Amino acid sequence: MRTVGNPHPARTVQRAFMFVDYENLFDYIKHHDAQQSNPETKASGLLTAVSQYMEGMRVSLVSSVAYADFATIGAVGQQIQQSLYLAGVEPRFVPASLQSNASEIQICVDIMNTLQSQRDITVIILVTGDRLYLPLMKFCQQSGFRGVVITFQSPDPTRSVEHSDLFIDANTLLEQTSHPAHLHAGEPVRPASDQPHRTAEAGPPPEKMAAVTNETSLLALEVIDRFFGQYEEVYLTPLLRKLSEALGGDDDPKALVGDLNEAGAVWLEKRRGYPYDYTVLLINHDHPNVLALHAGEQGYDDGEYTDFDEEQDSLYYNQDLGNSRENSSNSPIIR
Repeated sequence: MRTVGNPHPARTVQRAFMFVDYENLFDYIKHHDAQQSNPETKASGLLTAVSQYMEGMRVSLVSSVAYADFATIGAVGQQIQQSLYLAGVEPRFVPASLQSNASEIQICVDIMNTLQSQRDITVIILVTGDRLYLPLMKFCQQSGFRGVVITFQSPDPTRSVEHSDLFIDANTLLEQTSHPAHLHAGEPVRPASDQPHRTAEAGPPPEKMAAVTNETSLLALEVIDRFFGQYEEVYLTPLLRKLSEALGGDDDPKALVGDLNEAGAVWLEKRRGYPYDYTVLLINHDHPNVLALHAGEQGYDDGEYTDFDEEQDSLYYNQDLGNSRENSSNSPIIR
């Protein structure tokens, strides 16, 4: 029988380079935040939030560089450079007089050089306003690095499931790190967290229930309960990604969730959200198969499961930052 292995290898401090598309970041805040008269203030707050969060995630920022044509920003350009320097971020002047996206191109060049020359680096962090750098981040992953884009305009996860783990929503990061009492070392900040903010009361569980007999569907239920059973409701997108990781590429996670939904072991509900509505999954704790899991009849055998530290959860839904180099084959955790 296939069993769930330990999704958390021994965790060490990861080393990261942070690249800030400051020109794009400043411009985005200036034109999209009507309440922010000083874009540099919010930009500085975001960089501080990124630094604090990465420290909590045991990611060491070896180098931080901010790119912009600071002369075109205006009178505050010199002050911004000084503030960045004092915050440990190197301000790098990139003239935009001949090419408007010079900062974007220079960042791509410098990241490519970093991938070739800094083999002790495992994480590439990119902070932007609304530029996604998707091809660059995909190349980072293919090269064995973990690519992370912190942006105010992350793509809709329901339309790009395979890319959603590359992005962290900047507003979410700012919001959560502004309340340090609610943020602990090792606690994830998620653009779409496993447990969404409740925007509506959950409906009643399904009245019609049937036994789940398909072995793969039972295993999917086991994975869902194992990794998400502590939540009242779960975003569907990270759950589907976890099922794909756990079961490998041979099983369609949407079809498995459909089987469990049809049997009444779980049910799906729509939630209103901004900028997109989203779907959540709820576990029916009265379903016989779920009760059997909790009672241990199909439960977690100590011989099959390896305990792991819950603090090792990460913003990638139980996938540590930087581990893609050691496990670049993306092999399933179910063996």
